[in-house]
Amino acid sequence: MPLLCVVGVLAVVVISLFFYLLNTGRKKTTPASTAPGKKDFNPVYVSIADKPDSIMKGMDAFVAKVRKTESAGDKWRWIPMLIFLAGVGLMLIDGILIVLGYFSFIFTSGGILLWIAAFIMARSLRKSDSKEFSPMYKGTKEIIHTLRDDLKPGSTFLGHLDLTGAMLQTKVARETKDTQNRTTQYFADQWLSLKAKLYDGNVLRVSAIQKSKKRKSYTKRSRISGKYKMKPEKFKGSEQELKVRIVVNPQAYQIVPSPTFRQGQNIGKYTIAALSTEGGMINVVANSPFEDVEQEHILNILKSTYSLLQRKAA
Repeated sequence: MPLLCVVGVLAVVVISLFFYLLNTGRKKTTPASTAPGKKDFNPVYVSIADKPDSIMKGMDAFVAKVRKTESAGDKWRWIPMLIFLAGVGLMLIDGILIVLGYFSFIFTSGGILLWIAAFIMARSLRKSDSKEFSPMYKGTKEIIHTLRDDLKPGSTFLGHLDLTGAMLQTKVARETKDTQNRTTQYFADQWLSLKAKLYDGNVLRVSAIQKSKKRKSYTKRSRISGKYKMKPEKFKGSEQELKVRIVVNPQAYQIVPSPTFRQGQNIGKYTIAALSTEGGMINVVANSPFEDVEQEHILNILKSTYSLLQRKAA
């Protein structure tokens, strides 16, 4: 019985390792998780300080480089499986020797070492697999493409695209504790910041912020057993905030009210939460209860903000 148990355990280990290596040999096709607060995209930070065409070319070149690196590693995906099979071959030699009456585990030891090497190599290949790019990456490129013809000739965009993660500890804005001494963290992730001087003399600023909150893990005493149990952290929701500022060129425009763009107005996924037109500037704050907001909704806010401007007579 003990021998059968050992054989059974070894069989499970061998089969598990086989399917692990087989899965490593296949090219990753699983999309990034779409569960709230669980999205796992390729972490990217882009400093925006160039002309639109150069920025877009740079973004395309970065994606191409990542894809090329991943493709270059594809030819190694089946190497761990070949090493595994080589280990099986060595063990078969010992099996043949035992049948012939020669007691030997030398080749078996070599086979086990090859299996260990195959596992280590497969694990390294899995870690090197690139993740999908966030839709915000492509969306930002579309925003830059749409606004490029509105820039003042020779000028550049300034800002950044931060897709390194919305819930990093460096992005904790504040923490609170409830009556049960549970800590909730509030995150503020300014994932997009753009500033540009436009062709008509106006200065445009755009800031997109993802606000999330998470309750940290904590210990709780059971009312029945009296034992303490660890409760896992819990995602408490996320929303988007968009801030738009236009410093108006007074020689070309005057600010006028618009019945279709006012506080409380719904525009796409956004709702206008605050609107100010004082001091020769238009300041807009729009909120969205959605975790993801596509670029067309951001562009619609920009277009609607411009409806407050009326060109002065020549």
